[in-house]
Amino acid sequence: MPGFLVGLVRGFIRAIPLILLMLPVAELLLDLWLFREYGGAFLLYLAAAAMLGLWLIVRAKSSLIAGLATLRQSTRAAGAQLNAGALLGYVLASARAFFAGLLLLFPGMLSDVLALLVVLLPGRVVTPPALRPDDGVIEGEFREIPDDPARLR
Repeated sequence: MPGFLVGLVRGFIRAIPLILLMLPVAELLLDLWLFREYGGAFLLYLAAAAMLGLWLIVRAKSSLIAGLATLRQSTRAAGAQLNAGALLGYVLASARAFFAGLLLLFPGMLSDVLALLVVLLPGRVVTPPALRPDDGVIEGEFREIPDDPARLR
């Protein structure tokens, strides 16, 4: 059974370039069919999707800048160290919104569905970092070892 799964994964990896080449073709064919069915309403949809994509990109940029500024101010005010997890959370949340915005900018229904999946799939929620003041105390456990009089002579 594991050999079957390895073969399946290898076949999928080999098919990725073909899938990436076929995606624009499928998108174009779907768009032509939708335009033939709905006409100007589909063009309005494409324009609205592009504007939403631009809005997501601008929002991702401004939320990243605001989040990083808040993180920097809070660490300075509390005298704490920068929390790498919080920094990564801000960057990933903004990158996710930016990628969804780029997908919405590309004209087509398939890329818009992918953008919707990127936005709606559950991800990590960015919360403000837990700050630890740098008060010089090192937390830990210790064990007292009794002195050996023979060793001290």
